[in-house]
Amino acid sequence: MNKLLKNRKFQIISVVIILLVIVLFSADRYSKVNIIRNIATAPVTFVQKGLNTVGDWFDGIVSGIRGYAVVIEENTKLRNENLELKEKNAALKDMKSENIRLKDALNLKDIFENYKIMGANIVGSDPGSFLYNYRIDVGSLDGIEIDDPVLAANNVLVGRIYSIGVTSSVVVPLIDELNGISAWITQEGGGHAVVKGDIEYKADGLCLMDTVNENVKLEIGDIVETSGMGGIYPKGILIGEVIEIYKGKSLIERHAVIRPFIDFNALEEVYILMEKDSGEE
Repeated sequence: MNKLLKNRKFQIISVVIILLVIVLFSADRYSKVNIIRNIATAPVTFVQKGLNTVGDWFDGIVSGIRGYAVVIEENTKLRNENLELKEKNAALKDMKSENIRLKDALNLKDIFENYKIMGANIVGSDPGSFLYNYRIDVGSLDGIEIDDPVLAANNVLVGRIYSIGVTSSVVVPLIDELNGISAWITQEGGGHAVVKGDIEYKADGLCLMDTVNENVKLEIGDIVETSGMGGIYPKGILIGEVIEIYKGKSLIERHAVIRPFIDFNALEEVYILMEKDSGEE
């Protein structure tokens, strides 16, 4: 028996038979061999599933982070594009406004052929002065003189030069009580009147029209402009619109409240009418 067990051929045949038996039993999923194999591989399968789950969870986090980063990048790009479009739009608006101002300035030269037109920037208000007095960046070096008329680009009266420095000047607006302007009511049947500033109406950006003759037709909505009389303002500069009419102390005395055609809080640039020297074109 011992010799048989030690026989090499017998050993090979025995191993082959055992393998065949295992294969046959493995064909049946309910066989003990399969049960034993399943029991042996169950912990490995459980660990493998756990690792797969952790891997899927980690992949989900990584994908989420990548997606969030992409969204942030896209939002940043969109914000930058939106900001760029706003800047371009603002630049176009500024260019359009500048073109309008230049066109209006050229129109002033056509309207007032006998005057030199000097543009100026408002650089602040005059310290200690009345409300709405403006300081501009031109002065005696530029040929500015006291009482030179000051206009906005659209031929609207702002006021007059009140005081002059070497490189700057002070403008007193038409709504100031220091101003008195010979005016003309432009409608048919209109006539002369005097427009002046009033301390009561000044804070609201308004002024008054006094001494309206009883023979002069006067209605709400009438347009008032300079008459050319009085020696300061040439004829035809727009002043404002009649918004209220009331009686004075006497039956024949009438007054009107005028809303100027200028927003005194929004002024940035003005134009000064300067008389040409004799012989100057």
